Amino acid sequence: MGPASQRRCSVRRGPGKSWQGERVRFTSATPERLVDSIARWIDDRSPERGVVGFDGPEEIGTAALADNVAARLIAVGRPAVRVSTRWWWRPASLRLEFGRQEVDTLLRGWVDSAALGREIIAPLAAGASHIVARLRDPTTDRSLREQTEAVPANAVVLLDGPFLAALEFTVDALVHLKVSNAALARRLPAERQWWIPAFERYRREYRPEDRADVVVSYDHPSAPAMAGIG
Repeated sequence: MGPASQRRCSVRRGPGKSWQGERVRFTSATPERLVDSIARWIDDRSPERGVVGFDGPEEIGTAALADNVAARLIAVGRPAVRVSTRWWWRPASLRLEFGRQEVDTLLRGWVDSAALGREIIAPLAAGASHIVARLRDPTTDRSLREQTEAVPANAVVLLDGPFLAALEFTVDALVHLKVSNAALARRLPAERQWWIPAFERYRREYRPEDRADVVVSYDHPSAPAMAGIG
């Protein structure tokens, strides 16, 4: 899906579009049209395998959107594999080493980017037929002995999680779910309200809306809007 890039943005860029310096124009959509449009865009983007990131926390519906897109791709005959960064968190002893509300660690240290790159990104790029989709149970904090998952030659891996543009691995395309602080406050549980300042910093320092191929306005999942696809 394009030449490899080593920058922290972690998005391979072919001749596709960048939002930097442009005004993003959103098109209203129904939830069904959003899923159809993203699935069609992914399928049309390249017949080859690749990794598409869905950038946003699970609580706003990011994982559910990726699940629905994967199901739609499979329904039209395109193999799709789902992966979430929450299954690639480092042990709690490392995530919480500098405190339970440490924003630097949340942005760059919760996810084991090296392991995810080693077990998913690199094997996929090398043509491997199987990958490890999960490393650690985020609830029990225990390592998993996962069976490897088959990845056909034209499979696409849909990877969801927050702060993807801050992580140290490369994806082929990025779908960013744009939400306001008010929406985050409504949907994040009490123990994660401290994530809101982290999202403010993420937007300011990593500019995910500029780096994304597709931006989805998702304050109201029942009435989304999208930019980058029709």
